[in-house]
Amino acid sequence: MPNTEPEIQVACALIWRNGQILLSKRHQSAHQGGLWEFPGGKFETGEDPKSCLNRELEEELGIRMQDAAFMFQIPWDYGDKAIRLWVYEVFVFEGEPRGLEGQAVQWFSADAVKTLQFPQANDAIVRAIGLPRMLRIYDSSLMVEPVIWGTQTEDRCLLYFRGLPPSVELDTAIDAALSCGHQVILTLDQLLCFRSGCGVHLRKTDHLADALDQLDQLNDPWPITAGIRHERDIERQRMWPSDALLISPVRETPSHGDMQPLGWERFSQLARNVGVPAYALGGMTREDQSIVTEHAGFGVAGIRGFQ
Repeated sequence: MPNTEPEIQVACALIWRNGQILLSKRHQSAHQGGLWEFPGGKFETGEDPKSCLNRELEEELGIRMQDAAFMFQIPWDYGDKAIRLWVYEVFVFEGEPRGLEGQAVQWFSADAVKTLQFPQANDAIVRAIGLPRMLRIYDSSLMVEPVIWGTQTEDRCLLYFRGLPPSVELDTAIDAALSCGHQVILTLDQLLCFRSGCGVHLRKTDHLADALDQLDQLNDPWPITAGIRHERDIERQRMWPSDALLISPVRETPSHGDMQPLGWERFSQLARNVGVPAYALGGMTREDQSIVTEHAGFGVAGIRGFQ
């Protein structure tokens, strides 16, 4: 029988200091005991997510966060109960973390975190570590050389060299982008140019079996992204190994003038239920980041608004 109880709301955080992430270890006697977790806990009656997170961090670790940046939500059904994780990043806090409830706490590098064991509901958080908040999409009609386009921003970005065939030009642009600290996503037909630091963008025209076979032949591609417009896309791509999704078009855009824009309410409905970070695409600019996070999104993506 499916679970019909209300979702249990839980706030948790990636807590950063000097490039490391703080984790807590669940007591052996607890549910999924012995596994590492991102600190946080359940909402109390009347609490909003940030208030819950601040209280939990004080009670568990003895720290008080200055602020928290929303990342995404994870709806998760354990069978006997359903939870919704509200995931945040905390960069500034007061106090020195310690396990006030007898739990082990430890700082780990981002690479080390990926080697640890977590509850399955946390897998998407681990995969989201280090994901840039801005995704820029190349368009040849802008008349900018790819190597220049890929290095012309100081903001760390996820770069999508859309439409470029495998070539020396693409190789050079990827190397330049990676040397500036950016991440790059390639389509399946660009994988001849794949190297460490690249991920893969799966398109609706890709066949799942072929895509999975090609991904298996790559050395740790990250991130893996895809695009959606409605719930049918979510269901169709549920078996796809997506680390982040692009939801579009949020606003009217010249590149999709024939498509009805989703608007912020519809974007938020989709973003809350995909279980991975969601980028808003379509009419976006850098200045829209705060609006995106207010509507359950993670980052902004676009072409013309990011040149």
